[in-house]
Amino acid sequence: MNALALRFDFDELTIPVLGRNDSGLLLYGFAELSGDREGFSVETVHLAEGTVLRRAGNRECGRPAAFADELFRRIAAVIENDRTVLGRHAAMEWAELVERHGEPA
Repeated sequence: MNALALRFDFDELTIPVLGRNDSGLLLYGFAELSGDREGFSVETVHLAEGTVLRRAGNRECGRPAAFADELFRRIAAVIENDRTVLGRHAAMEWAELVERHGEPA
């Protein structure tokens, strides 16, 4: 089976800080998911105002991008975790894509 890809829209994504899901930081946008029948991973995150975060290479002009890299990791962790609300939604959308892809044309 070829690799699959899916655009997963999210709103009000909350990032846990020190184990708490405070509502002070809510993110909006979409993530590009890719994978196969076994599962998916987040490849890129597009925030609502146009910022694009990548799994690696969030540097501009050779400057360190520690914050952007960590932000990507935390957003991906929420979407890839089927114990979070958004993670369950992403898993359901992925399962639907896999099912559709497996049907004969």
